[in-house]
Parts: sequence; C-alpha cells; structure tokens
Amino acid sequence: MIKKISILFVLCFFLPFNSVFSDNKILSPEDYVTYIAHETLNVLGNRDKSNDEKVNNITDIFLSNLAVREISLFVLGPYRRNLDSGKKTEYINLIKRFVSEIYSIRLASFPSGDFSILSSVDNGRSGIIVKTSIQFSNDPNPTKIDWRLIKKQDGDFKIFDLRVVGIWMAQEQRSTFTSFLSKNNGNIDKLMDRLKEQLNK
Repeated sequence: MIKKISILFVLCFFLPFNSVFSDNKILSPEDYVTYIAHETLNVLGNRDKSNDEKVNNITDIFLSNLAVREISLFVLGPYRRNLDSGKKTEYINLIKRFVSEIYSIRLASFPSGDFSILSSVDNGRSGIIVKTSIQFSNDPNPTKIDWRLIKKQDGDFKIFDLRVVGIWMAQEQRSTFTSFLSKNNGNIDKLMDRLKEQLNK
C-alpha cells in the first residue's frame, strides 16, 4: 500500500508538456488533469523506452507540473519562518531534487492504464479539486485520485497536492517535516542535512 501511494504521488506530477500547452492556454482544470494523466500513462506504457530513459524523462520534466515553491514552503508548516532568506533557494532546489530523484525511479516501473474524470469543484483560495479514477492494467480495482490545483497569475494551472487512498500527500509530507523539526528545535539546516543523507544513499 505504501509503495502504491508513493508511486501515485509522483504519477500526477511528472509528465511531459509539449507544444499543445506552449501555444494554447488550458481551457479548464479538467483539460489540464486529463492531459497530464494521458501523457503520463503513455510514457509508462512505452515499451520502446528503457527504465533509465523513463526515469530521466520524468526527472527532466518535473518542474513543468508541480507548484514547487508553494509546496516547499507549505510542508514546513509554522517552521517556515525559520527559513533564512539566504537559504530559501537552496532549500527549494533540494526539495525539487528530493521529489524527482526519490520518486521518479519508483514511478518508472509502474504500468499504464485507463483514466477518467469524475467531477470537479472550485473552492476559491483553497484551490480547485478534480476527482479522477485510474484503472491500472495490473489492478482490477480502479484507484481514485483527487487533484488540488492552483491557478497562477499567468493563468496556468499547477498541481499543489493530491489525495490517494484518502491521504493528501503534501499534507502528509508536512506532518513528516514538522515532526522532524519539532524534535530538532525547528532547525531547517538539520532537515536539509537529513534530505541530503537520503539522497546520497
């Protein structure tokens, strides 16, 4: 179950954006999520790509989809105020690397499947929730995923969080980080050192 949640966490964040979005604005949150899901599942189902190629592709295109800056600060919780302005860029870049390197390897081994939109609702400042279902080829039971999107000032959508098996992943990461920080006097340098250790294993 943990492996499935971890893989699905990244499934919704890593996929290629091509000229269809560079030339035209997304018309709706549903269009955005549908395109992401279809492109991702196509990558996973491409037998012409080696596992290493999939991993590299996923890592390279990571930033196209995720609201990295917003999530990086959100997961710090109240300890966000402890983040020195001089280290903010280093911290955000570390979060980018952490997510891409840790999870893209797991994602690349996942199968393809069929995707469908169930519903969507705009909750204003809380974001737009798009409810979806994915029927993976190796699982008879469809997996429901809720996507929380934010809309940037330029009109583009970004993924802020997603809920898999009832768990909001960014909120779960926030709980993990704040728990660590509470045991280390809110020292973000220690959190960064911990992330570096995990990346260097």
